[in-house]
Amino acid sequence: MSRFVELDGCLNFRDLGGHRTVDGREVAWRRLFRADGLHRLTETGRVAFDELGVVTVLDLRTQREVDQKAWRPSPGWAGQWRHVPLVRQTPDWSNQDRATLDDPGFAAAHYAEIVIEGASGLREAVEALAEPGGLPAVFHCAAGKDRTGILAALVLRLLGVPAEDVADDYAVSEQATARWVASVAATGTDDTAATWPYIPPSMLRSDRATMLAFLTERGDITDFAHSLGITDDTIAKLRTALLAP
Repeated sequence: MSRFVELDGCLNFRDLGGHRTVDGREVAWRRLFRADGLHRLTETGRVAFDELGVVTVLDLRTQREVDQKAWRPSPGWAGQWRHVPLVRQTPDWSNQDRATLDDPGFAAAHYAEIVIEGASGLREAVEALAEPGGLPAVFHCAAGKDRTGILAALVLRLLGVPAEDVADDYAVSEQATARWVASVAATGTDDTAATWPYIPPSMLRSDRATMLAFLTERGDITDFAHSLGITDDTIAKLRTALLAP
């Protein structure tokens, strides 16, 4: 089954199903999705989105991003939208030291900063995904790569997916970046330009080494989850909800 879910307008909408865990189980298909900004969905895309039966949308963007580019669900959508920001504002790196920004390890270090600021948001997101009746669900940010990638990594590791496979999933966003570049070239429009005056090179990539470095620094995944306030009961519920029988 394809990892990408083709929804017109979105460039990085993906199914997290199909990953194998270290104990031989499989993450269920069509239960949890990761995505870029849902505000990009066209009318055709919204119809396809509705067909997925999503009942929970977790928006990881800042308040400003939500205000400027809000997602509008189809009339009659009975699900719940939850704003779970991981950072207060998107970064502006244009005046920072260029040598630091150009370091290949910059992205992993930035992710560590997001975890510190977004600890309560990560806990809230995982708890929401573990709630009875909360699935199918999708969580997203703007590009579906960084904030979304951090939450996807946390969830997959808690489910028992090996770090190497989590890094492979993260790297799939390289394909989405190519789609984005092609879209900008074809349409001449880029709704990220005003927000990102300068992007460090490692932030433009989805290098699997970045995710492996980030996960290695977090250490034992259960200990890391506990540091965020995620309980063993929540982890057990998450596994019950998302691992295929």
